[in-house]
Amino acid sequence: MHRLRIVTPVYNDWVSLGLLLHDLDEAVATLPFLVDITAVDDGSTESYQCILSSVAGLKHLGDVEIVHLSVNVGHQRAIAVGLCVSVEDNDSDATLIMDADGEDSPLAIGKMTEEIGERQDFCRVAQRRRRSENLTFRLSYLIYKFVFKLVTGKQINFGNFSVISRSYARRLVMVSDLWNNLPAAVLRSRLPFESVPVDRAKRYAGKSKMNFTSLVVHGLSGISVYADTIFVRLLLLTVGLFVVTALSIAFVLTLRLFFPLHATPGWATTVSFGMVMILAQVLSVTLSSILMLLHNRVQRLVIPLADYKIYVASRLSLRGTRRPIATSLELQNQSQNIAMGRV
Repeated sequence: MHRLRIVTPVYNDWVSLGLLLHDLDEAVATLPFLVDITAVDDGSTESYQCILSSVAGLKHLGDVEIVHLSVNVGHQRAIAVGLCVSVEDNDSDATLIMDADGEDSPLAIGKMTEEIGERQDFCRVAQRRRRSENLTFRLSYLIYKFVFKLVTGKQINFGNFSVISRSYARRLVMVSDLWNNLPAAVLRSRLPFESVPVDRAKRYAGKSKMNFTSLVVHGLSGISVYADTIFVRLLLLTVGLFVVTALSIAFVLTLRLFFPLHATPGWATTVSFGMVMILAQVLSVTLSSILMLLHNRVQRLVIPLADYKIYVASRLSLRGTRRPIATSLELQNQSQNIAMGRV
């Protein structure tokens, strides 16, 4: 590997990004390849000017650019946009994805990229050994992993911190699930990957934007990638519940008809009615899931590589040069010209 692109999403956390650039500049000094930085500004409302002094003092990093998004699309989609930018520029051998808040340590990059050598195909993900978050977050994360395993049958023990070869990244940006959740998309795409044990570091500054609501939405986004698997499991659960209900009603009626001395008056009716109500509720949920799944299958899927440009407002190179890409405004103008027969 000769050139690495680091993609990091940022939302108003420019102070942390400035500190990250400083630490990255020191960390990459001993690495045997050139490192560029792409910070994806996820619709921030605060100015990036505070990082200019950090950029001016860099010695070992290559290009540093900011991809400004026109709206806030969320952490995972900002990552998807950054990965698409890296793939379309096609000037790096691999893309490394990390958070800008310092929790993904720059010192771990060497460990993430070691043993790659001249390999063309690879995907290495950081498996967390020790976390720095509070107890509530860690418990919530354990619950998320348990629920993910329960409803999908898959085990997920890694996050966004990963390094992906150019060839694998090209495949990944064509997977619509990337728009929802990077780790789940890696699993869903069936790309072979290696787990690298890495400790999670502490934040540089400020507080995490991930509150309880965001954590739940993030977890559900990852689980939703396996909607078809969840549907099959729900269908099997419904069939199993139907069998249990039928057997229970048959048992109750047998007691009521052939062993009346062992049956309390009204007991058979109450139990049978209760079981039928439970079955009706499960059937309604299953039917609704079937209809939603079939409806979504006929809708146009979001393909990150094809759709990401409409969210890009501009690209700004703070150190070096980059080939420009069409912004959302330029794309709108192109569409209008096509509609008016100008091109």
